[in-house]
Amino acid sequence: MTRYSSRRCASVGAIVLGAVALAGCAGGAPAATSELSAATAEEPADLEALISAAQEEGPITIYDGTSKVEEMAASFTEKYGIEATGVKSDAAETIEKVTREAQAGNVVGDVVAISDMPAVNNQLLPNDFVFSWIPADLEADIDEGQRDPLVVISDPSMWTYNSEVYDVCPVDNVWQLTESDWAGNVVMQDPVGNSGALDWFSQMAQFGDEELREAYAEEFGEELDTEQPSAAAEWVSRLAANDPLLTKSSEEASEAIGALGQTDPPVGLISSAKYRNNDEKGYGLEVCEGLNPWVGEAAPKALMVASGSENPNAAKLFVHFALTEEGIAPQIADGKISSNLTIEQPDDPARVGEFRDDLFFAHGDGFDTDWADREVWQDLWRTSRG
Repeated sequence: MTRYSSRRCASVGAIVLGAVALAGCAGGAPAATSELSAATAEEPADLEALISAAQEEGPITIYDGTSKVEEMAASFTEKYGIEATGVKSDAAETIEKVTREAQAGNVVGDVVAISDMPAVNNQLLPNDFVFSWIPADLEADIDEGQRDPLVVISDPSMWTYNSEVYDVCPVDNVWQLTESDWAGNVVMQDPVGNSGALDWFSQMAQFGDEELREAYAEEFGEELDTEQPSAAAEWVSRLAANDPLLTKSSEEASEAIGALGQTDPPVGLISSAKYRNNDEKGYGLEVCEGLNPWVGEAAPKALMVASGSENPNAAKLFVHFALTEEGIAPQIADGKISSNLTIEQPDDPARVGEFRDDLFFAHGDGFDTDWADREVWQDLWRTSRG
């Protein structure tokens, strides 16, 4: 079976609200700008030159959707003597901040990590609010499909079952989740208002159709015959109609699946990071190993430099740091996957390293379609729910 490896990653993300609408954003790939060209022309010759230039500048602030950014910033400060402040900020909030700061000419966030890569590609980059920069000495180590715009990590979500009740995953094919046996007993975050899920649907339609059709044929012994435009649309429609349990967060989903003492726990999709609840809360979460065609999906996160940063070399040095094992260690410890192919995946509660080849990774060529079709997928989910 053909799989989309980490060499072909893109992203899913959050809905863009508020000030972004004021930006007058264009779609499609960003054109080169004079500021971007200047940034490239003034590039320090090597890492030592970048460090020297960065240490001549002032402090930096990093926006990221995880609290681990605080630990990363502290480690950066300790290593280079440059004050760095990590600020936890989800994708929608970050996009609004970056937009308002750029329009006001008062940039606070020098480095921004954003999980909504369709929005990065269609709103922030075309308006030159941010630019994508990759260190020359690390470029060969970064997967080619994750260089433009630069991906720092991919964040897996895994199909999961309760190991106290089941010895092995009670489903071995994603189409089983659409059958009556699992009606009302599949748990996931509500796709309505969650553009990450909508983009995942879109990506499967664009790049996972063959695998989904093969999985259908294997499960039912016949070819998929559907009036929907793709196998993904048919699967999404059937899943929505099967009355899944919808939560506001992956934390809630992990409790519904993994809490002990249940007799008929649901199967569901949760972030790999939530597997820490096995130790912290005594849950029984286990990955649906061998699930056809994928055990889960991995959503990449962009790492951008603010075009108006007053300390661009310090910002670039932080990007370099985040692409090293030392810099990204706090994030990959809970299952996130670095875009640096030389970094070995550490042990984590979800055992992501064992399942990396069985994850669905989004494809960068689909960003614009993801962006354009969010409402289409939202409408399909709503109408299928009945």
